[in-house]
Amino acid sequence: MSSSNSRLLNLTKKYPIFKKFYLFYNIYIRNYNFLYSGNQLGEEEELLSYFKKNYKGTYVDIGCFHPTKHSNTSKFYKRKWRGINIDLNPLTIDLFNFARPRDINICAAISDSAKSNDLYFIGDLSSENTLEKNHTKWLKKAFNYNQEKFFKKRIKTKKINDILEKYKFYDIDFMNIDVEGHEIKILKSLNLSKFNIKYFCVEIISQNYSKKHKNKILNYFKKNRYEIKFIDKIVGINYIFKKII
Repeated sequence: MSSSNSRLLNLTKKYPIFKKFYLFYNIYIRNYNFLYSGNQLGEEEELLSYFKKNYKGTYVDIGCFHPTKHSNTSKFYKRKWRGINIDLNPLTIDLFNFARPRDINICAAISDSAKSNDLYFIGDLSSENTLEKNHTKWLKKAFNYNQEKFFKKRIKTKKINDILEKYKFYDIDFMNIDVEGHEIKILKSLNLSKFNIKYFCVEIISQNYSKKHKNKILNYFKKNRYEIKFIDKIVGINYIFKKII
C-alpha cells in the first residue's frame, strides 16, 4: 500500500467522516485505470465470451480483493449479473459495498472447516494475505519479503457450502477462486452434488510447494468431470475449467 493511501486509511480510522472519501478515492481516483478493464490476464474477457451479451447470470468470487482492480467479475456486475463476493479483508468488503451494492458482499476467510486458523497478514488491502504458511515462503522468494513483512494472527474461517446455502446459490455460472495457495482446501470441501457450477476460474501458482500443489488441483477437476478451457498466455497461472455435460 502506498504511503499516501496509508495516510488516508489512517485518517478514516481516526475520523470516520473520511471513510466515503477514502472508498471513492480507492476506486475512482487511485485505481481509475482499472474502471473499464480490471482483470489481470484476460480471464474476464474469456469468461464473458462463454455467455450471450444479454444473459444475466450468477457468480461467486472468493478472494475478491477489489471491485475493479484485478477483478474477474467487474464487467459481469455492469451487465447486471448477481454475485457473492467474499474476502477476509474488511476494507475490501467496504469497497465492494460502496461500488457494488447490488451484490452480496461478505467479510470471511474461507477454508475446509469452520474453526480458528492462522492468518499471515500483510496489510488491510493486500491481495497476498494468506492462510497458507507455505505460501509465505513463495512470497518471500518472489517479492523479496522478509519475515517481518508478515503479521500472524488468529482468524475464524467459514465453509463455502454454508454461505451458498444461506443465500440459495445452487446454480452458479462461474466461481472465481484466488486465495493465495488455499484453493485446494476450498475445492475439496465444496459439495458439487448440491451446487451446480458451470465454470471455475482458479489461480494456480505451482511454485507454492512444488508441482504437487498444481497437480492436486488439476486432478480434482479431472475427477469431478471438468475440462481445461483456458490458461492465460502471459504467466500461465490462471485456469478456467468447464463442466463436462
